[in-house]
Amino acid sequence: MENSSKYSFILMVEAGSRPENDINYFDELGNRKNIKDSIARITGDVEDEKIVILKSGLEIPITRIHSVDHDISPYYTDDFFSCDCV
Repeated sequence: MENSSKYSFILMVEAGSRPENDINYFDELGNRKNIKDSIARITGDVEDEKIVILKSGLEIPITRIHSVDHDISPYYTDDFFSCDCV
């Protein structure tokens, strides 16, 4: 099944099954934030445009989530922070 490899599916199955999650994300200004909350649902049709909605009501674009429960998002792998400096 194609959906099983999508990050949103993984979040709902793994993180959604826990009563609380440790979520690191980047706000609209690029500042890294940390919150303890639970993933209520994920909306959107296109993977890169999905919105993660937390039980508190906070809405975070999936592309701004750095990690959930210390598992790094595929949007922020080690390669994301590497430099192409020569």
